[in-house]
Amino acid sequence: MEPAVSSNAFRTPEEMDYRRAALVAIERLKELNAQAVRRLRYDLFRGDALTRDEADALFDIERAISMDCPDWSEFFIDTIVDYLLWQQRPSGVLNEAKAEWLIAQVDRTKTLPAFAILVAALQEAERVPGWFAAAVRGRAVKGWAGVEIARAA
Repeated sequence: MEPAVSSNAFRTPEEMDYRRAALVAIERLKELNAQAVRRLRYDLFRGDALTRDEADALFDIERAISMDCPDWSEFFIDTIVDYLLWQQRPSGVLNEAKAEWLIAQVDRTKTLPAFAILVAALQEAERVPGWFAAAVRGRAVKGWAGVEIARAA
């Protein structure tokens, strides 16, 4: 079986720089709004699938923002779940490496949208590691900000 070719192999350095610049620009904003999120969506998805570095950068942005922006939360959750489950083969599978990366990122971030990624991945994945569901439940009972509100909703 041939190893998968990274989508980075088909990107020009200019395109990679442009995508990274779009992420840095969002990270530097004082306020996120719907227009900024639409622009980021456009900049990131004009070409290939998200890279691990770009997914890391989205978590960095989530950790850096201090105000609530529903457009950002929706984009962040959808983009990371899509990256984990649907942009790589086999589709719909959250393997050990991806699950460990996701748990580590969410544990560093500790926001409701980050927790929502765990729940969405658990719901959408066709297969997850055996320990993953228990790890998600464990984080739910830790009392992260907003988890009780989300449970009630």
